[in-house]
Amino acid sequence: MKIHQLRALVAVSAQGSINGAAKALHVTQPAITKAIRELENEFGVQLLERNQWGVIPTPEGATLLDRARTVVREIERAQEDMSHLKGAREGKLAIGVTPIVGTAGLAEAYIAFRKRWPRVSVEFRELGFHQMSEQLRNRTLDLAFSAFTKPLTETGGVEELFTLDTVFVTRATSRFANARSLDALREAEWIHTDVTEGYPTFIREMFTRAGVVPPDQITRCTSFALFYSLTINTDSVFGWTWHSLRETELGRTFVPLQLPVTPLPLRLYLLTPPELQLTRPARDFLDAILEHRAMTTHNPTRVLA
Repeated sequence: MKIHQLRALVAVSAQGSINGAAKALHVTQPAITKAIRELENEFGVQLLERNQWGVIPTPEGATLLDRARTVVREIERAQEDMSHLKGAREGKLAIGVTPIVGTAGLAEAYIAFRKRWPRVSVEFRELGFHQMSEQLRNRTLDLAFSAFTKPLTETGGVEELFTLDTVFVTRATSRFANARSLDALREAEWIHTDVTEGYPTFIREMFTRAGVVPPDQITRCTSFALFYSLTINTDSVFGWTWHSLRETELGRTFVPLQLPVTPLPLRLYLLTPPELQLTRPARDFLDAILEHRAMTTHNPTRVLA
């Protein structure tokens, strides 16, 4: 089993065809076919099969593919590390994010990172928590950030970075912009990105404790692009970080509601594969986030790492 064979398998899976893999790796189609055939002969199983969508791994191929992705990406990381030690500035950085993470200062960190690493190829992937965990395990992500209102258990590869205070907001032109009580928001649309039942439960319990009938309209939206569109174009109410409200252009579209209650603080977590050594660009991106939070003075944040 050789690295060029594993690269061929990974490329075919990613591109969905022998031709696509050959173009991605800048080799000929016969070279890809030969590499796959050599792997199949070595293991005595068929690794790829063709269906109406293209070439896909067989069950045996999928098992090997998980390992192959890890090996290929780790070798790429090692090569990048050696190049960086010699002064090179190229490389790859794949970052996973959950939807609400965009309000936690990653955009500002990215701007600072880009000044240090202008030639690094960066990819942000918006993923569910379980998808993100899987891609961290197979090393297709370098690091990931996830935001939750409830604490996660800090284990190997999971570290809480800091918390962000939040507030209920609505668009400035909303008919609810001057609301001062939950009773005045009984007919409002409450929008959230929580994939669990935690946020809807919190909203209903909040109304119940105040002696008000909980709202009928509580909408989950895990597409952040659609979430933005809904919050800008409807009179919805939702939780937002003070940081984004005060520091971003989008935040200026919204107004904080003067309510006797506030949403739960948002906790930002760093996720990395256990025992993985971060590449220099990955480490610098993380440093950029922490540096940005340290410089934020409008809404001080409890930095925990």
